[in-house]
Amino acid sequence: MSKKEKRCYDGYLIKNLDPVVFLMPYVMPRRCDSETKVDLSIDIGKMEHFIKEHKQDIPGLTLYHAVFASIVRAAAVTPEINRFITGGRIYQRRTVRISMMVKKDLEVNGRESTIYPVFETTDTLAEIVRKTNTLVDEALDKLNDNNDSNSFDKFISLLYAVPPFLLRGIIGFLMFLDRHGWLPKKLCDLQPFHSGFFVTNVGSIGLPVIYHHLYEFGTTSCFVAIGKKEIVRSIRRDGSIRTQKLLPLRAVVDDRICDGYTYSCAFRTIRKCFREPEILLTPYDPNSKAKFTSAEDGGDDE
Repeated sequence: MSKKEKRCYDGYLIKNLDPVVFLMPYVMPRRCDSETKVDLSIDIGKMEHFIKEHKQDIPGLTLYHAVFASIVRAAAVTPEINRFITGGRIYQRRTVRISMMVKKDLEVNGRESTIYPVFETTDTLAEIVRKTNTLVDEALDKLNDNNDSNSFDKFISLLYAVPPFLLRGIIGFLMFLDRHGWLPKKLCDLQPFHSGFFVTNVGSIGLPVIYHHLYEFGTTSCFVAIGKKEIVRSIRRDGSIRTQKLLPLRAVVDDRICDGYTYSCAFRTIRKCFREPEILLTPYDPNSKAKFTSAEDGGDDE
């Protein structure tokens, strides 16, 4: 492993890239220059029925976990979406790290914290539910006790006492280290901006689904917003009425890390997980990749 690769402890350097992909971080050096917005509407009828069936054997299972599990499965099938850019180089993550916000109360001044569970690409739905709920429960317990929920909250609370002119210098220095992949591992681990994916459920607070920007600080290459469920009726070709319950998702992705076809395969995987949720009960099998990425499997069932 090279010295450069050692600095990026959470990923390894991708070599032999396509020339165009290799040049993208230099042509578009900033993440905000490279944002591509994706609009998805997922049919959740089968998934909701599946969740009811598995309430007993997977305690605490919700639609939110299904979104997490489908992202993890998409990262297993198409690992390219789980890449990040630092120092002008493209790296592949070793795990799937997803950040999410936990809010104590649905009030304007309600306290909140951020958790970031780490998943393996072989994790099943039950394992994803367990890992996520463990961190959520810990965060809520600390918020209920009026304690700082995690090390990141404690670190930020220390900065309140720093004068603005010094704070700008500190943040600028940290961003300089981050741009070159030199940020210490401890600092990367204690905050949410070095996750592969950031997921927010704006539907739970009554907001319409949004496109959330990516952050220049950190290495997050995909931000997913979940909206409120919708009932949609349409007319089939035979004239009959089709009723669907849809979950709107909006993804903002860094289009430098992989090409459009790869993202297309990833989104097909997410749709397939909702159409066939039972596949999430078993670990990902690399031999099944072809059926996830098939171009014929891209749409919702009639």
